[in-house]
Amino acid sequence: MPELFAFCRVSARILLAALALLAAAALARAEGSWQWQLTPFVLAPSIDSTTELGRSGGDVEIDAGDAFDQLQAGGMLQFEGVHSSNLGFRLRYSILDADADGATEMGPASVRYDQNLGEAVLTYRFARGRNRFEVFGGLRHWEVDVTAAVPGGTLRRGADWTDPIAGFRWERRLSDDISLALEADIGLGGGSDKSWSAMGGVIYDRWERASIYVMYRGLGVDYQEGIRGTGSFFRHDAVTHSLLAGVGFRF
Repeated sequence: MPELFAFCRVSARILLAALALLAAAALARAEGSWQWQLTPFVLAPSIDSTTELGRSGGDVEIDAGDAFDQLQAGGMLQFEGVHSSNLGFRLRYSILDADADGATEMGPASVRYDQNLGEAVLTYRFARGRNRFEVFGGLRHWEVDVTAAVPGGTLRRGADWTDPIAGFRWERRLSDDISLALEADIGLGGGSDKSWSAMGGVIYDRWERASIYVMYRGLGVDYQEGIRGTGSFFRHDAVTHSLLAGVGFRF
């Protein structure tokens, strides 16, 4: 229930931002026009990670094991706009929560991962035949919180940071109704030592104002802060897998 409240709160903020952008676009006197799309997704996220949590007496390293045995629920809201000049933007906010049975040197551990991500990028699109291409760049903001029940007690650590990103998207029209979509980006430094995202799937364009999306996304990150061997130390080396299904509404 707290995750649902958090998702609704964040969704409301994004909707307010979207309305502000719409109002600004309506007032703008630039030539051309905008096309908008709002796409809510449901997610089934899971995680493969090695996480280190600092504490008095030494750090605890947790191996999350096989992620696909423990799919959880989450959500993502995406809002994007494209101008007739082919310039545009995309905003995303994701709640990616997963539970895992981990292992430490002291014995088994039960781990909860809360990963909230906000993304904002500028885009440029161009097309050739049945192919549509997009290059983009912007920021991805991470908020990660890890709670681990380990032998001897419960540990909780977390952090938030921002990575600049750059990426590429390709869509291929396979038929009148079906398209294939692939997207990838990499982090360009910032808060994490390394980060990346890869997403792909199919789009069903059966209706004039709506499309169905069925996608897979992988998110990788390696982040650390604090001093190893102290209570402030936190390292999160993780790949989050997500199965996504959504409906995009165009207006």
